[in-house]
Amino acid sequence: MPSLSEFSRRITLRGQKVAEGADALTRRVALAADQAVVMGTPVDTGRARSNWIAQIGSAPDTVIDAYVPGSLGDTEAANTQAALDQAEAVIKNYKGGQEIHITNNLPYIQRLNDGWSDQAPANFVEQAVMEALQVVYFGRIVDGDPGS
Repeated sequence: MPSLSEFSRRITLRGQKVAEGADALTRRVALAADQAVVMGTPVDTGRARSNWIAQIGSAPDTVIDAYVPGSLGDTEAANTQAALDQAEAVIKNYKGGQEIHITNNLPYIQRLNDGWSDQAPANFVEQAVMEALQVVYFGRIVDGDPGS
């Protein structure tokens, strides 16, 4: 039979694994939401995709130019990758208890989400949230033996 000190050690380890697992799951959910919303945003000049900006602590209040300006979607891949890279660079620094914000402050982003462009269905932002929730539903916080 395990001793009380062994039990205490195992509970402490489990607590650390839960905290680490919760942080990792939060990062996976945020990255999934970012990827879904970036990929779901219609593209012309690249500005709308480029303006999905991730920030920890508070929502960003900036509007930026396209990472790689273009027209008729000719720089779609470059702007998509740059937006995803920006979010990944921020989200990897997440520590428990912080807020992760993924924001687009373009004045016309709501119109795009309302279906203004034929390139994307209405409510692509809400769809991105639903996709990220799938990561929560199927995510695990802790695997393995509680004492390992």
